[in-house]
Formats: sequence, structure tokens, C-alpha cells
Amino acid sequence: MSNQGRSCAFCGDRKNLTREHIFPNGVIKRFEHDMVSYSDKSEKIFKSDLVVKDVCEYCNNVILSELDSSFIQLYEDFIRTPLQPGSNAEFKFDYNLLLRELLKISFNSARASADGFKSVKALKKYVPYILGEVNEAPDVMLRLQIVTSSKKINTQTNEFEGLMEAELLRSCKIDYRGPKHSFFMIRLVALNSFWFYLIFPIRKVSASRKETFLSGFLDLFNLKGVPLDSTMKSVTIPKEKTTYMHPNLFEGLSDKRA
Repeated sequence: MSNQGRSCAFCGDRKNLTREHIFPNGVIKRFEHDMVSYSDKSEKIFKSDLVVKDVCEYCNNVILSELDSSFIQLYEDFIRTPLQPGSNAEFKFDYNLLLRELLKISFNSARASADGFKSVKALKKYVPYILGEVNEAPDVMLRLQIVTSSKKINTQTNEFEGLMEAELLRSCKIDYRGPKHSFFMIRLVALNSFWFYLIFPIRKVSASRKETFLSGFLDLFNLKGVPLDSTMKSVTIPKEKTTYMHPNLFEGLSDKRA
């Protein structure tokens, strides 16, 4: 398909549009399982990572590549190996580099979805922050949920049959219909045991509405994770605040990779 008439999703340039992976290519190469993707545009499942084709060469290979490099090292140091049942989590990070990457993944993912228009529109305002042109995105709430691998037990014999490993790369919108849900959007970027929830307003909200929304969301999803913010450089999450891989975790994850 010709790129004529299309522009870079990040800088608006119409020249030299390239392919950009949803997740950084270096993360995909380090993911030790076959990537299985679903495209709700083509309604096909395929063994490959989804890509978008609307990022100019400069944004892709210079600005975003530099951002990806720092995240790939973070992935290698803390995220690549799924955590085992009963583990604590140690995580050291640069908040702004982390949030910029998570927003970039979410923005890419939304553009690859057939029904990601609302997410694209909501995330577009963070493009200057993703590109490093502004220093903060103060209205984004970021939470980290640690999901450990879980033991598989035969219910008839009560015997241990191995582990359900916390192994996945997923970016999607969270379908939440609780109090004040129409004022916010929630997106998940899950990388093995590290599940990052990005919560941001889609209209002007008061402090009380924000509190009501967040309380309802945390209660419904039974999140035991912790908030991350720009004052933090590291976090320790004890096993009491982790959860384990189980099917109910995937309820509410909507529009595939949107």
C-alpha cells in the first residue's frame, strides 16, 4: 500500500514512512516463545509481532530507537525472566523513560487495532512527551502489578504438574464499567510478570471524581500492585502484594491488542 497522503504518527512528516513494531524489536527477540498475534483488522492469527507502518525513518530509527534501547536494558535486567510463586519483586527504573516507552507501546498498539480510534485520540496528546519534547505527563497514573507464575495441581490426585508460567507480551485496553468510568481510559502493557496499568483522563475531572474512579477500579480488579511516580527510582513489591497467573486475570481485557 502506498504511503502517499499518510503522515508520521509522531512528528507529522509525510516522507520515508517505515515499519514500527508494537513492542521494541529487542524485547521481541529476547522473548523466549513464538509471538502469536491477532489482528482485528484482518481477523487473522499469525506467528509474528504486529507492526504499524506510519512512523517516519527519523522518529523510528533515532528518537524512538534511543528510547527503546533503555527499555530493552530494563527488560533484560528485571522483566525477561518470569517470577516464581512466592517471589518478591525488585525493580529499579527511570520513571520518565519507563512511562514514555509504555505510552509509546500503547499508542502503537491502538493504531494497529480496528477499533482503537478512541485510544489513539486519547493517547495522541502524549506524543510530545513520548518524543522527549516535554518533561512530564502529570495526569497519567501508573500502577505496577506483579503476576508470578503459578503451580498447576491435578485436582484429582493433588499432585504438582508443573508451572503456568507468567510469559506474555500484551498491550490492550481494559474494559471497566465502574464508577466514573467515562472520565478515564485504562490501558495495560503486560510483559511477563510485570503488568503496567496506565490510567489517564479523557476529559476534565475533579479530585473527588478521580478518587471515586480509582477506588472502584482497584476494588473491582482486586489489584494488589503499587503506584509508581516520578519521585521513585526503585520499588520493592513483597509477595503479599503480588498475584499469580490464573484465567480470571484476563477477564476485562478488551479489543485484543488495541
